[in-house]
Amino acid sequence: MYDVIFIGEKIKSPELKSLCIDPDSLLECRGEIGNFQIKYSKNDKIKNETVKSIVINLEANRENPLPETINLNNLPDNNENNEDIIFIQDYEKISPAVINRETLNNAIKTKEKFENNEIYFLYRSMRFIDNNDNLFDKARQLGIIFLKYEMDGIEVIERENQVNYKRGELNLDLKGKIVTAPHLKPSQKIKRIARLLNIEMGDNEYIQSENIYLQPTLTGKRGVYSLAGARGPNAYSDLDLEIDFTLNEIKSNLGGVEPLTDKKREVDEQKCIMCYTCYRVCPHGAVEKDENADAMKINELACYGCDACLSHCPADAISFVEKEEIKESDFSLKVLMCENSADTAFKKLDKEQFQDLDIEKIPCASSIKKDELFSYLRKKDSRLLILGCFEESCKHINGDGRGERISNEVRNTLEELELGKTRVQFERLSPRMEEDLNDFLLRWKEGDQK
Repeated sequence: MYDVIFIGEKIKSPELKSLCIDPDSLLECRGEIGNFQIKYSKNDKIKNETVKSIVINLEANRENPLPETINLNNLPDNNENNEDIIFIQDYEKISPAVINRETLNNAIKTKEKFENNEIYFLYRSMRFIDNNDNLFDKARQLGIIFLKYEMDGIEVIERENQVNYKRGELNLDLKGKIVTAPHLKPSQKIKRIARLLNIEMGDNEYIQSENIYLQPTLTGKRGVYSLAGARGPNAYSDLDLEIDFTLNEIKSNLGGVEPLTDKKREVDEQKCIMCYTCYRVCPHGAVEKDENADAMKINELACYGCDACLSHCPADAISFVEKEEIKESDFSLKVLMCENSADTAFKKLDKEQFQDLDIEKIPCASSIKKDELFSYLRKKDSRLLILGCFEESCKHINGDGRGERISNEVRNTLEELELGKTRVQFERLSPRMEEDLNDFLLRWKEGDQK
């Protein structure tokens, strides 16, 4: 098991056992904080890993708002025509602080390289975060000319390398090489990652870009974090702090986490119609399909207790359940009987001969749960008989094939652990097969599991 998986760029953290995958390689994510099951492709092979936390760390896309001008990361190496150089920031929309810092740095480098040429810096807002104020002062000392503008006071003629600038009584026609600060755009990979992880996105296609400032890298899904270009353009302003917060949060959860709500929500497998309404309305990605049942399930550690699933379920299949400790039975032999078949037949038998059996009526053999079977089998010398309907007679929407499948999975596990696979038996019968039921129970009592 890995402590964390990075989707995108990896962050060095020697204290954490980590894995890094390309965002395009992710195929599936299930589970909850502390136990995410990740499926991804590598070298044309499908791999499966279990991880405790997930960090989405993608670079933002850069888009030049004036495509025929020079990109900020492609500055001119020479200036043979001895032209002035015009930096334009905040074109169409205000640049984030990280772009402000990058533009200032590049303007300074350009001035130091071409000290005899005029360097103009056109901006609408100066973001004085971190050392931006020092960079601004240094640029002015080097002689860079700063011109503040509004969008209606600037005209850029790209093909002629000309900028017409107007502010108050000042009118300038600037000519030279034009360098434009980029817009940061969300990666096209974000939408796919959000869908696979079942987490919500912001209106501008980032993950939680308008998140709280105290814990900005948290997403709506517990144990999943977003950094850099996955979170939003302003995430780069305090990226080092956000990385530190995220790694410390992951480390603090390594020992395990507790549920966020005192009440447990559970899906009734007999009522669930698999409409996926709960999956769609949950803002925290706490609902997923139960791979061991024909129903949905709620991951308790991912649940924030908003009860959107409960209030929207059209089948009224979700309810609160009390967290009870499973009491150990005094009986070593337990029989689970479907109420529509075995239990009906059992009513016709002489029950006195079976008083030493722990007999429990269940709504359907498909309703058995693997963890409950193992919990009972922990008792030394305990054995378990499960009696269900014939598949064609089962009233459950998908038949009771699931009951037999789970029984076989439990038997296989017992065999692997050398604990005796014959301790669990699954049989089918109808309500009219009381003689067969009598035979099943007598053989089970006597330890004959053939």
